Amino acid sequence: MNTQTQQSSSKSLINNCLQHPTTESSTCFPTSTIQTPTIFESFNGANDLDKLKIYKYKSVYGETVKCQFVAKEVKETTKNDKSQQELSKYGNVNKSASHSFLPGLGCALVALFEGKGSDRGQIGMATFDLKSSELVLCQFVDTSSYSLLKIRLSLCEPLEIILPDDKEKTSSKVFIMDLLQDTCKRANIVPIQRKCFNDALGIELLKKIFLEECSNLDASVYQRYFCMGAVAALIKYAENAHNIFCAQNSLKCTFVAMEDSCMIDVSSWKSLDLIQIDSKPKKGVINSLFDVINSCVTPGGTKTLRSYLLQPSANCQTINKRLDIVEELVLNQSMCSKIRAVLSTLSDLQYMISMFSYTNLSNNNLGKEDSKRIIRNKIGQAVSLKNMLDAVEKLGFIMSQSSLSFFVENKMKLTDCRLSKIGEIVNKVISTEVNSRKRKGYAPIARDYALFAVAEKQNVLLDMARRVYQELVERVMEYAGHEREEISGAQINYSQSRGYHFSLHTKDPYSVKLPNYCIQIVQNKASITFTTRDLIKYNDRLIQSECEVLQMSNLVLEQMIMNIRVYLPSLYQCAELISLLDCYTSIAYYSNKTKTVRPKFSNHIKIIDGRHPILDCRSDVVLNNTFLSQKDGRFIIIAGPNMSGKSTYMRQVCLLQIMAQMGCLVPAESATFIPMTHIFSRVGHNDDLVRNLSGFSVEMSEMATILQNANQSSLIIIDELARSTSTEEGIGISYAICERILAIGAFTLFATHFLDMAQLEICYPEIVRNYHFSSMKFNGNDYDTTPHKLFKGPYQGPLYGLDLASMTTFPEKIIKDAERLAERLRTAKRESSFLDTTSKIEFNNTFETIENFETNRTI
Repeated sequence: MNTQTQQSSSKSLINNCLQHPTTESSTCFPTSTIQTPTIFESFNGANDLDKLKIYKYKSVYGETVKCQFVAKEVKETTKNDKSQQELSKYGNVNKSASHSFLPGLGCALVALFEGKGSDRGQIGMATFDLKSSELVLCQFVDTSSYSLLKIRLSLCEPLEIILPDDKEKTSSKVFIMDLLQDTCKRANIVPIQRKCFNDALGIELLKKIFLEECSNLDASVYQRYFCMGAVAALIKYAENAHNIFCAQNSLKCTFVAMEDSCMIDVSSWKSLDLIQIDSKPKKGVINSLFDVINSCVTPGGTKTLRSYLLQPSANCQTINKRLDIVEELVLNQSMCSKIRAVLSTLSDLQYMISMFSYTNLSNNNLGKEDSKRIIRNKIGQAVSLKNMLDAVEKLGFIMSQSSLSFFVENKMKLTDCRLSKIGEIVNKVISTEVNSRKRKGYAPIARDYALFAVAEKQNVLLDMARRVYQELVERVMEYAGHEREEISGAQINYSQSRGYHFSLHTKDPYSVKLPNYCIQIVQNKASITFTTRDLIKYNDRLIQSECEVLQMSNLVLEQMIMNIRVYLPSLYQCAELISLLDCYTSIAYYSNKTKTVRPKFSNHIKIIDGRHPILDCRSDVVLNNTFLSQKDGRFIIIAGPNMSGKSTYMRQVCLLQIMAQMGCLVPAESATFIPMTHIFSRVGHNDDLVRNLSGFSVEMSEMATILQNANQSSLIIIDELARSTSTEEGIGISYAICERILAIGAFTLFATHFLDMAQLEICYPEIVRNYHFSSMKFNGNDYDTTPHKLFKGPYQGPLYGLDLASMTTFPEKIIKDAERLAERLRTAKRESSFLDTTSKIEFNNTFETIENFETNRTI
């Protein structure tokens, strides 16, 4: 796919995230205007891609600003067919598509600004969520593998990524471009001049657009150079490239402190089955932890739950506050059910707020039908706002049943006098009969409730236009009655594509003879549809009248939006509360239907009768205990046969840890955890054809990232490390990596088939513990299934690999010879082990090479 097509798809997606055009540009018949060319138009029309373009425009703040962008050729990227099919649902750049969104699909612009020289690794990131009108800022120090950056990008799922266009083509720049394209496959990467990342301009713009009451910005945020530079580039790019202008003091701006969150790398999302990344979720099918917990009824609640799961809190105070809320909802099931019932009637309030946040959205290139659809969407959002305000009163009454501080404090937000004032404005503008009109179905005049959503006496021209529309509909009904006398059985119907037309139901449509004035005849199996020239004329006049009604309605709504904008903070607070309530009630619903317990937090991990949350629905689930302590065994080596449950057990411990830190009750008899700041998993043995890495190279690359980022507050699971190489090298590498992790002090579960690794407990008796899963038991002529039960001590059982092989069609003589040779080798190893257990073996050169593997591979 060429660059122009990518840019068009990206721009179309962004247009679909916006609620409405301006008053001037939202008419159904837009007039020709002189419009400042967008960056995309200038890119496409430039003869010299390196030619400097200077765009001059009038900003929303009444200042004339010059912003310089260099049109650079964006590296052509390849999109897979499935991704393009999803993007095509949104239409193209010249035509606004439906305002529906794919599940889980974000709508965000992201700007990245990384330092140079000694500041390399310092990354400022600004994310503009067009759907919820929220600006999220962060600045962090990343490693050479950019693991934190991948997490942040995967959380927001951007449509476009803006970054500085450095002239020199260094290996690090090529690496980060490949990383961005691999992490955000559907995102369009847009390089712009580095001078656009101006921190002083970023501070100035941020102070003008952010809404102080709903934001957490302080003086320290403005001192973050790279973050403010990203803000400047992002806001100016949105204005110049997409004509998106934010109203003054209208955006919720949030600075995210990475220190308060638990970092889970993106590869672990898939290996731990947290969410489904590559496939679209199917309703009723449980394939991930998110599928198990998620029963949210609003998009905002789903988004909040997803962020809690993928980036849980590492702050004990925050976690316990969440657990208090969930426990209160579990104990008070009646209140929880009532809240869910009210929430299920609400629309996406976060999406609704964007109607008040933008002041100038240019849609002059839209056609008549697209402009009509945008105005109808705005009317629908206004009606949803009216219904939401009615539901807020019910929520406030329900929350008054609890004395928990969260419900008491937030009940005050729902009784904010500003919400009452918004309700007065909306009730004055929106008709009280709008919902009853929607329920009337296909009644001739009440068919399109949007035309009658605005109350009467708001605009004289609107009232006149609606009377004209009603009279035209009545004439169509009279004309249809006349035609029914001429054509027996003919009925008048309406469709969005054809307007009013006739239909005739008959068993033999080909034998029916219609009058000569009937045109556009379509014969189906059991019906005939047709129209007449007179009816076509009526449809044309109805379309024109409909446009006039929508145009006048839009003028009234624009004035309503202006009046409500001063009360915007109360809507942001209400939207945030609704999302939180939906998230907490979803967690409480799961915790209530499953046997769970509230987790505690201490200086050790102790899980009694823990169950795998995804497999918990089974009747034959096996219960296992877990204990890890900094002073009494923080490194557990697990051995055992294939299919005995090693990988499932380790995933179970990680999932329970994540559930506890996100504020969810866990499936166990009792559970105590340590608040972790990092959770890593090294599971799976697949190669990577895209990056040209073998299975062993993938292992070493992931282990390098773990060794670079792990600390004493990290939980690591490693499954069968180094099995893709020779036995001697595998044991040596595994031993070196284990000693490095022991020096770091991270809590680790290490599953292996290398039985020699059990001798680590002799070298580190206070830190390392050996556990194993038992092998299958022989019962007569067959084998029982493995018990999946964890036992203390190293594995001393039979040769389980040969036991499994004997159950296949292997020749018996080969099995016997293999058993004899294996027993001889095992005896020889017991008599003289390759490990010197009298002193600890140091593999400094080995693990230093592994730790720098990723850096050496990319530079």
